[in-house]
Amino acid sequence: MNIEIVEEPIRFHLHGIGSVVENERFGEVGFRLMNEMWQVVKKATIATTGINHWVYMPDHRMFVGVELRSPQQPSTPDLLEPLEFELQRYLKHVHVGPYQALPQKWKDLKAELAARGETIGSPSLEIYGHHCDDPSKLETTILISLQTKSKITP
Repeated sequence: MNIEIVEEPIRFHLHGIGSVVENERFGEVGFRLMNEMWQVVKKATIATTGINHWVYMPDHRMFVGVELRSPQQPSTPDLLEPLEFELQRYLKHVHVGPYQALPQKWKDLKAELAARGETIGSPSLEIYGHHCDDPSKLETTILISLQTKSKITP
């Protein structure tokens, strides 16, 4: 499994919709939030990158959002919440294949991180590439926040 530990911060400025997820139903809730978000975006004709971001936060919260093409968008509908965050240190993995394989991929990545002695932080997210009709070619970038390792000096 090809994973990369990135030590350079990455910042996100998203607009979307959040919710609490009950009974680990992240896929179901994520699709509902994504559909609601796109209805608002299309109705308001907001220019976006078109890339879905599913953000997993503490306390079973989830946020589904998109980046705006112009950060100085005159106004966004009240139904879209802004979410800004930065990952200081994180795992990066590009999953190529069907979305149905993502739950197992997350389990595998978490097991690999545990084996390496890494501590998972928050938030973590999935960034979905543009859709294609062949499920075996779908690309999803997974970013898992990691706690900063303390530097030991002799």
